[in-house]
Amino acid sequence: MALPEQLSISIGNIPMRLHIPEGILREKARERYAQFLDDAPDALPIFLNSWSADQPCVVDNESRESRFTYDWEKSSLRLEDRSARFDGVRHEYGLDSLIRILLSVLLTAQRGFLLHAATVLRQGRAYVFTGKSGAGKSTVASLSPAGSVLTDEISLLRFVDGAWHAFGTPFWGEFRAEGANVHAPIAGLYCLKQAPEDRVGPISVREALRAMLPNILFFSRDRQMTESLLRLLSEFVGSIPSFELFFRKDRHFWSVVTP
Repeated sequence: MALPEQLSISIGNIPMRLHIPEGILREKARERYAQFLDDAPDALPIFLNSWSADQPCVVDNESRESRFTYDWEKSSLRLEDRSARFDGVRHEYGLDSLIRILLSVLLTAQRGFLLHAATVLRQGRAYVFTGKSGAGKSTVASLSPAGSVLTDEISLLRFVDGAWHAFGTPFWGEFRAEGANVHAPIAGLYCLKQAPEDRVGPISVREALRAMLPNILFFSRDRQMTESLLRLLSEFVGSIPSFELFFRKDRHFWSVVTP
């Protein structure tokens, strides 16, 4: 039975059970991840440090060596074999950042990764739009039909059921797309470039990989994990059609994406 301080969520079919002693933070997290609540029995326990001495945080210390550690501003993340710990979390935005960092590590072993990209559903398939800051990811989201945006900021891409799928995430940007806990097979990857006219053209596997790399969220310096990620990205661009999308930042771009 779940304890009152626990909040169970699943993002990209990665279940996590957050232990949040501080009530206000827990309720803000519950609101932020409302679409992603999922009480899976095999969820990874994540213990947040408490704010006061009379609410100690109990952590599973059976594993002495951490698989991964990361410091972010005044907070930190520690991943062990069977649990994780977030220290120094003061608000829901800090919690959100640590969850993203943790997911970037967990997903590598699950044939998945995080990409700065907007993802939009159309006729049951996912269209992924990536590019450097200001290229138009949020614009793509704002010009897409209501309810079709899985995310406007960080896309979760994972190989499941024999194909690459894009998953909704709670990681939003300017468009404030809260996402939905659904996923769909990927129709294509579109690298955004601003232009005076809308047009689309295929790009090579190498060009697609070069365009993706600056937009990958990955925080580990472990050589083995990095090599695994690079193999995964090569597999992705070798399986998914990739294009350059030149567009004017208006809704007519869909006419060249899905003519």
